[in-house]
Amino acid sequence: MTENFILGRNNKLEHELKALADYINIPYSILQPYQSECFVRHYTKGQVIYFSPQESSNIYFLIEGNIIREHYNQNGDVYRYFNKEQVLFPISNLFHPKEVNELCTALTDCTVLGLPRELMAFLCKANDDIFLTLFALINDNEQQHMNYNMALTSKFAKDRIIKLICHLCQTVGYDQDEFYEIKQFLTIQLMSDMAGISRETAGHIIHELKDEKLVVKDHKNWLVSKHLFNDVCV
Repeated sequence: MTENFILGRNNKLEHELKALADYINIPYSILQPYQSECFVRHYTKGQVIYFSPQESSNIYFLIEGNIIREHYNQNGDVYRYFNKEQVLFPISNLFHPKEVNELCTALTDCTVLGLPRELMAFLCKANDDIFLTLFALINDNEQQHMNYNMALTSKFAKDRIIKLICHLCQTVGYDQDEFYEIKQFLTIQLMSDMAGISRETAGHIIHELKDEKLVVKDHKNWLVSKHLFNDVCV
C-alpha cells in the first residue's frame, strides 16, 4: 500500500510538472531532474497558502481554484491580486529577491504545485526561453496591478464597482460567450472592501445591476453580462 501511495504521489507530481512546463513553454525534460525538490499541496477555502516574508522561499503554480494575494506596503496600503488556475506566483521579486509582505489565501478549494524560488531563478539564468517567458508573465502581473488601480480612480461609486467587476472578469472570470462566470467567492463585502465604499452602497449598486439584468446570482456563482462593460472597461 505504501508503494502504491508513493507511486500515486509521484505520478501526480509528474503530471503537474508537465502542466507547468507547458505553461512556461519548455520541454518537461528540463524540469524532470528537479522533481524531488517540488511538491503538490491541497488547500481548503479560507486556508492561508503563505504569508511572506516568512514563507517567501517558494514559487507556486496554481493548478486548480481561485486565490487572493494581498500585498501590504510600508504605508499600510493593501493591493489585491486575484488569480485563477494556470498562474505562477509570486514572481515580482524573482530576479531581485527582497522581502515582500504578501498574504495569499485560498478563495476556493485549491491545488498548487510548489518549487523553490532559487530553482526557478537558476532555470531562468540557464535557459533564455524560460527567462523570456517569466519576464512576460511579470509584465502581465504589473498590467493587472495597473488595471486594478485604474478602476479605483473612478470618481463615482457605481463606475468603480463596474470597473472592478470588469477587472475580476478579466482576471478570474470564465468566458461563457455572452457573459462571464465568477466562481463562489465574490461577495458584497469583498466588493465594498475593494472599492473602498460601504457595504450598503455596494449592495445597492449590485441590486441596480441585477435589476438591469447585467448581473445574475446563480447559486454562489456570479454571471456577468458583457454588456456591462460597454465604454467603462479598463
